[in-house]
Amino acid sequence: MILEKVEAAAQPARWDALVIHPDDDVAVALRDLAVGDTVNVRDGGAVHRITLCEAIPLGHKLARHAMSIGAPIRKYGECIGAATVDIALGAHVHIHNMASCRARRSP
Repeated sequence: MILEKVEAAAQPARWDALVIHPDDDVAVALRDLAVGDTVNVRDGGAVHRITLCEAIPLGHKLARHAMSIGAPIRKYGECIGAATVDIALGAHVHIHNMASCRARRSP
């Protein structure tokens, strides 16, 4: 998949996804996004374009970079879980490919 930085003069007025914290591994979809879409992701003052390899529903997470199985996944600047499989750039990040560290119960 593709990740490219958009030059400041060419940045769009609207974004398709938003990075909440600079340390986040994911961005949040601001609308339903289709597989194959090249989307504008706002990351602070920068905008990056990512081509999606999966559909991303409104409010769900998309991978800002590839992550290996077992890698921590950060959102809000905090670890929210770990990858249960390898996750590609532009993939949907949700319960099918990550285990939440917040929802785990003690044995």
